[in-house]
Amino acid sequence: MRGSVLAEEQKSLLVELKHAGIVMFGQAIKAKYGLGPPIYLDLRENLYQRADLLWRIGGEFARKIRESASSCEFAQGVIGVPDTATPLALTTALYAWQEGIVPPLHYVHLRQDGKSYGSAGPSYVIGKKSADLEYNLIDDVIASGLSKWRAIEKLRNDGITVRRIIVFFDRQQGGTEALAREGYRVDSIFKVRDVIDFYLDQALIDHVEHRSICDFLRTHYFERPLWTSR
Repeated sequence: MRGSVLAEEQKSLLVELKHAGIVMFGQAIKAKYGLGPPIYLDLRENLYQRADLLWRIGGEFARKIRESASSCEFAQGVIGVPDTATPLALTTALYAWQEGIVPPLHYVHLRQDGKSYGSAGPSYVIGKKSADLEYNLIDDVIASGLSKWRAIEKLRNDGITVRRIIVFFDRQQGGTEALAREGYRVDSIFKVRDVIDFYLDQALIDHVEHRSICDFLRTHYFERPLWTSR
């Protein structure tokens, strides 16, 4: 069972996310959003009603950044892909500060739309720009990787180079591989197949739902980057 790779704290978090309607399946997705995919991760409305879960997710990101940092000598920057991951990035930075995580973690805000000052071109970034920081771009999920690529382009225009990308939930639909081919490392807190194996083992989904998700992922795989098809 692939779910056995999960730490006990992560298993507990996944159970709570399911009960809170943050990880959704089948009919629940269709009833709320009118959408057809068999699995959906909604790190928005329901999450904002559970500050405890938001804090735990921030902790997962903070620990992953610490594990991924090339050296404790380099301070880390955390940037959320707007808009969903903006509160996740801020919570991550606050968690790291509260827990005294080393290396220190700085929050950098990425705007959805650029803002111009005087004759200068539009800027998308609020926060520290420094060669002494390693910048971590975080997001809730990765499927095709397109939203991450767009964020990277905005940051590049502002003089920020993304060192690594960390997502909470890797849907394993090709985005990680596409970004890796562009030279961007992608780490994840959870991979979708580990999650659904764990839910099946805990009887939180049944075999029909599990098979439906596996079939969906196999038939909705992005063979090439979406940013090359424009």
